[in-house]
Amino acid sequence: MITNTNKHKVRVFLSIEFGRDNELHRSFYAQAEDHSQYEIIDCSLNEPYYPGSRWLEKAREQITLSDIVIVVVGENTHNASEVEKEVTIANQLKKPMFQIRPKRRTAGEIRGAGEVILWKWKKIDAKIAEKLSE
Repeated sequence: MITNTNKHKVRVFLSIEFGRDNELHRSFYAQAEDHSQYEIIDCSLNEPYYPGSRWLEKAREQITLSDIVIVVVGENTHNASEVEKEVTIANQLKKPMFQIRPKRRTAGEIRGAGEVILWKWKKIDAKIAEKLSE
């Protein structure tokens, strides 16, 4: 457990396949409190895409506010058009980005979303540090 009370704040947009991987969103931020060397601030969207909604505009706003984008590789993330749109926005905004693969998830990664690492907090923290220093 990380006990440093003066953690550096990092605003993270976590890109997930909404509906299928919501538990991974909750797990990521809950685990971050105990295991990350950073104080990770949730800048993610908490609503699914609906045609005709302001979803795309909201996604751009939240990604703009974030320091880094992390894509969670779930079982069907590589087929999720919303995740692809978020990755496109992140690339347009030149946001640092990488992907994390939870245990027992074997599906393919998202093209253009950066390197895939295992969901282990030492690796996640190291990758955040590397990406923010680029």
